[in-house]
Amino acid sequence: MTAVKDWKKEFALKEQLTQGDFEALEMALLDMPRIVALMRNADMSVAHGAYLRAAIQAGWITAPECKTLVGETTKERAFFYDGKNVDDLHPTHVRWLGQRVVDTHDSIMNEDPKNL
Repeated sequence: MTAVKDWKKEFALKEQLTQGDFEALEMALLDMPRIVALMRNADMSVAHGAYLRAAIQAGWITAPECKTLVGETTKERAFFYDGKNVDDLHPTHVRWLGQRVVDTHDSIMNEDPKNL
């Protein structure tokens, strides 16, 4: 049980997300090979994976280290979270991480706007 809590503690998103950050996330989602990512069904692994990959590509995750690699000839992308390919992570990890991205997105979009 402690190991699960440790990896969750490491996860951090940018504290001050801007319109540019939101557009980068949404453009990354639209760029995903499966537009199913836009379906917000909490039980769909493809949606959580897409949100996690989009957050990596858009630079939303500040810890642990994440990166996107693009094949020179194929232009295929691989997304790495803490040195591990997202495709190789356990589905419950991806679900938890992807849901944090969705929750942050929705929380900010539902805030009462403050003065500029």
